[in-house]
Amino acid sequence: MKNTTYGYIAISISMLFWGASFVWTKQLLNTGFPVFTIVFFRLVLASAIFLTFFKLTGKMQKIQKGDGKWFVLLALFEPFLYFIGEDFGLMYSSASFAAVIIALIPIVVAVTMHFVEGEKLCLNLLLGAIVSIVGICIMTFGKGSEVVFTMKGLLLLCVALLAAAGYSVMLSRLLVKYSPVTVTTCQNFLAIFFYLPFVLLFDVRCWPTIQWTPNSIFALCCLAILCSAGAYMLYSYAAKHIGITKLTVFTNAIPIVTILFASMLGLEQFTLQKFVGIVVVVLGVIWSQTRSRSNIELKEEGSQMSTR
Repeated sequence: MKNTTYGYIAISISMLFWGASFVWTKQLLNTGFPVFTIVFFRLVLASAIFLTFFKLTGKMQKIQKGDGKWFVLLALFEPFLYFIGEDFGLMYSSASFAAVIIALIPIVVAVTMHFVEGEKLCLNLLLGAIVSIVGICIMTFGKGSEVVFTMKGLLLLCVALLAAAGYSVMLSRLLVKYSPVTVTTCQNFLAIFFYLPFVLLFDVRCWPTIQWTPNSIFALCCLAILCSAGAYMLYSYAAKHIGITKLTVFTNAIPIVTILFASMLGLEQFTLQKFVGIVVVVLGVIWSQTRSRSNIELKEEGSQMSTR
């Protein structure tokens, strides 16, 4: 019970960090930072912090033979493929459409974990996820908002959905053997090498125009320390004590933090419609964490697909 409570505290803090990350990322984009460069610097700084910590404490866990491929897949799915799908999907679709597609992550993860890992589908979790999606729609589809997307945008956003599902499977397997700190360290370090070719090909030429101001440095440090390092570590800790499937519904609370944070900074207007949407999302998240008397039974042959 104590670890579960700490798990909910951890996931709440990680949602705060990830919700604020959109504002910090926007600040960096406005000062000339290319997208790949932002993520690359985040990962380098976060990895340097973790590796220094392990060097001083000597508490780095040794990666067992055969587990290296799971860590590589973890980093490939997230942050690499997820951010590629989400960020570039936004280029070919409206923010409101993208928000709704990304809000499907809890349902996609729940179904994936059922067929790949054999987890039961909880009725309350699915219903709570659906309610939270309704809340996202209320917050997003305001007056004058348009649902605009192309097939390319939809496919890229689907890449983000599948990446989130793949990440959840890999994370659930690795947390059986390794601590959240070790998992997060390896994830960030390996992801550097996925982003490096794209940085060299597309972003290096833009580096002379980057504005290294105190605000941009602060935003980059916040993204690295709080989001790439802290939030992922807290998320892994919560996943270990709460469970991946129940945890993913909390991701639908990220837009709440973004709206509140942007409103406090005067970047966005807080309206009654957004307030109603926030209440609906919170109710959905709470509902998803309650136990249901019955579980949805799907074809159980899918549960034999696990390659663990």
